[in-house]
Amino acid sequence: MIGKVVRGNDVGGLLRYLYGPGRANEHTNPHVVAAWDDGVVADCAPGRNPRLKRLTALLEQPLAALDRRPSPSVWHCPLRTAPGDRELSDAEWADVAAEVLHQTGLAPRGDAGGCRWVAVRHADDHIHLAVTLARQDGRRARTSHDYARLGAACRTVEERYGLKLTPARDRTAPKRPTRAEAERAQREGRAETPRQQLRRQVRQAALSVTDLRSFVEALESAQVQVRLRYSELDPTLVTGYSVADISHRTTAGELVWYGGGKLAPQLSLPKLQRIWTNGAATRTRRTALGTGATQRPRTPKKQQRVLRAAASIVAHVEDGNVGSAIAGLAVQVVKASRPPRRP
Repeated sequence: MIGKVVRGNDVGGLLRYLYGPGRANEHTNPHVVAAWDDGVVADCAPGRNPRLKRLTALLEQPLAALDRRPSPSVWHCPLRTAPGDRELSDAEWADVAAEVLHQTGLAPRGDAGGCRWVAVRHADDHIHLAVTLARQDGRRARTSHDYARLGAACRTVEERYGLKLTPARDRTAPKRPTRAEAERAQREGRAETPRQQLRRQVRQAALSVTDLRSFVEALESAQVQVRLRYSELDPTLVTGYSVADISHRTTAGELVWYGGGKLAPQLSLPKLQRIWTNGAATRTRRTALGTGATQRPRTPKKQQRVLRAAASIVAHVEDGNVGSAIAGLAVQVVKASRPPRRP
């Protein structure tokens, strides 16, 4: 089960969207499957015309009781089962919603002073949680570490209802393209979004060089625009970088820049520099072994083949083609197991 956290300030607008037709008329039979109050579930049952203004006012009452309204004040969480999972009933989705809010601490089970919330279902495979970030006992809601706690709650309900198990979040996965990015790439006839293309180009460049200067030159030779970020305390120190695709611009004609860490956590400049430093140390140790050592330094051509193979395997994994990645890895294992040729 996949959950996503979106923060905002307009609970009324969120409810109108959830009860509306959706961007592609995908919202069918929207109804509340669970809420902080059972009366709300009855008022918004399937087939009944919900009074959204009244529901919005009820959700906002704890916010009005605070001395100062927080911003963001609305916690929105879509929850979706994986393709191939069985369809959950309304009662099961209600339990899923309660478990998520319990583990995130927004509305713990048995806590009458928790946040007010509703769980709206308008499709077979997902629901939306709408929570106002003020407790009913007059205190502000705490959302620290909510994303990690959401992941733990998802794994709990996966085991409870026999759903596909998702791995624990290690916060190293690259960011997925947004819906807007995917739709624009489709309109422009692109096989991948600019973010995905830049991620692939940056990774290939990083694997083929050993320092920042060569890294920038490799990107520029691939027609990628590079912008370095310098330290405010030491103007000579480079602390980060951004890249842009020259064919991808805003409606105003400006380039769209992506920071290295926004492409993938492993592509931030500090992590790349550690990789380059470790690689240089490894080459130094290999040279120190001498010509009679069993480990011989790789030729540039062989090194490039290994780097290209590694980049290909990583790309297959990110695109969900695990089978292709395993096949590519098996080929590399076979090649590595072959005895070296005699000089």
